Amino acid sequence: MITLHHAIKIAAPRAAVYHALTDIAQMAAWHAGKVEGEIAEGAILTLRPKSDTHFSWRTETLEANARIVQTSLVETDSQPGKTLTFTLADLDDGRTLVALSHGEWAPNDAHLPFCNTYWGEVLFHLKNFLESA
Repeated sequence: MITLHHAIKIAAPRAAVYHALTDIAQMAAWHAGKVEGEIAEGAILTLRPKSDTHFSWRTETLEANARIVQTSLVETDSQPGKTLTFTLADLDDGRTLVALSHGEWAPNDAHLPFCNTYWGEVLFHLKNFLESA
């Protein structure tokens, strides 16, 4: 199995980054497409970046300003059951490090390289949203 790893440094406080990742209204402001549902332990979040593509995630763990863990329930182009983890940490220069891991990919999953590219784009949108506020 393969795990994707991404990271980005954002010039915003950790609490602001966490809020942008867990508040539906804020997520809708920076994420592509439609954002539906709720981000709370046991709740379902559905992302519809395009009309023919959607992903549903159940939130497993929320550690305020530190970590978010979700499990995919539905993936348009791939098998569900993968784990997505966001980990936030303070950097010495006042920025926040956002580390993302998205695991349990089958090595032959045709969507893996597209998802890998997409996560970079998503994190860049998050960074732009927070740094332009």
